[in-house]
Amino acid sequence: MKQELEIEARKSFKSGKSLVLKADFSNYFELLQQLIIDEIPEPREGSPRGIILFSEDQIARDFGDYIEPAFKKHDLTSDLIIEKGQRIRQRNDLYFGTELIIGTPKRVCELYYQNGFNIGELKFFMVIDINTIFKKGLRGYVSRISESLPKCKKVVFESIGKEDVVKGYYSEFIYPLKRLSEE
Repeated sequence: MKQELEIEARKSFKSGKSLVLKADFSNYFELLQQLIIDEIPEPREGSPRGIILFSEDQIARDFGDYIEPAFKKHDLTSDLIIEKGQRIRQRNDLYFGTELIIGTPKRVCELYYQNGFNIGELKFFMVIDINTIFKKGLRGYVSRISESLPKCKKVVFESIGKEDVVKGYYSEFIYPLKRLSEE
């Protein structure tokens, strides 16, 4: 089932569709890495081409560590923009350029509004564990960033379960949409 979901997700994403995946995202770090490498195959000067928002600092840090070897192999850069970090240093790191921003909604939004980076070249925007992000009261940050986005592909992972915190949100945020579920 997992392999089928990964194949369908990559195929849909390559065809230009945005994705909503109802699955345990921690089992899909490899899929996220593949989607990112597909969209950012080589380094380029200037603006970031991808943003990934995680619900917690540690999960963002874990994903950053996971993707680092693949990024080094492709000579790509990523910056970790999380709450427990030095804001000025993070802003300066973004100023000098990156291909991928990995972070938490509140800090990424703060730095975006401080003109810390330009989203004009963005190819994709990912929100991982959107249910938890919304439960923490961070919906406004996700909405502010998503409203500012140029046309780009989006990927959202939502938790498996009966929680429906995000019901109705996707029509504002994602179009065209492909829904895939691990269940």
